[in-house]
Amino acid sequence: MWVLRTIFCFLGILCLVSASLVSTVSAAPVGKVTKVQKQAQVGSRPAKVGTSVSMNQRLRTGPGARLQITFVDGTNLTLGENASVVVDKFVYNPAKSTGAMALSSAKGAVRFSTGKIGSMKKKDVTVSTPSAALAVRGTEFWMGPIDGHQGAYVLDGKVDVTSRGRTARVNRGYGMDINKRRRR
Repeated sequence: MWVLRTIFCFLGILCLVSASLVSTVSAAPVGKVTKVQKQAQVGSRPAKVGTSVSMNQRLRTGPGARLQITFVDGTNLTLGENASVVVDKFVYNPAKSTGAMALSSAKGAVRFSTGKIGSMKKKDVTVSTPSAALAVRGTEFWMGPIDGHQGAYVLDGKVDVTSRGRTARVNRGYGMDINKRRRR
């Protein structure tokens, strides 16, 4: 009987240590706040210059606010007023020339400029919205509300926009409606 108790105790300790290590890894900073104007949050904390940003954190801005995050590879993400974005994934491995980034944008305007991940051999950078997914191809773009719907404008590079099962490439100097409802 004592053998079973010892085994269960050991397994319990192992689970606690594993959970602690996983939370430490996911909480590792992937970037930091480099500019903030008015009311903004990183997770549940008020944002201020130097605040660390980790995966799975929600970035939010209030009325008239702006928030700029610079990721460890030099990627810049700027949120306009009343915006909400979650950092779902960030992987940067310059030794293997691989990188991945996934952001979920729930609302508001966002400006995105790829850092070193954009020039890596193996990269996967996406920004998802409720109505479309934007595959970033070493680029700089703006995305946000315009005339009652969501639009995207490519400042440099190109973006593949997938919505309703269709993909369209948007090149530098062009824009696209990404959730405009079709008229019947």
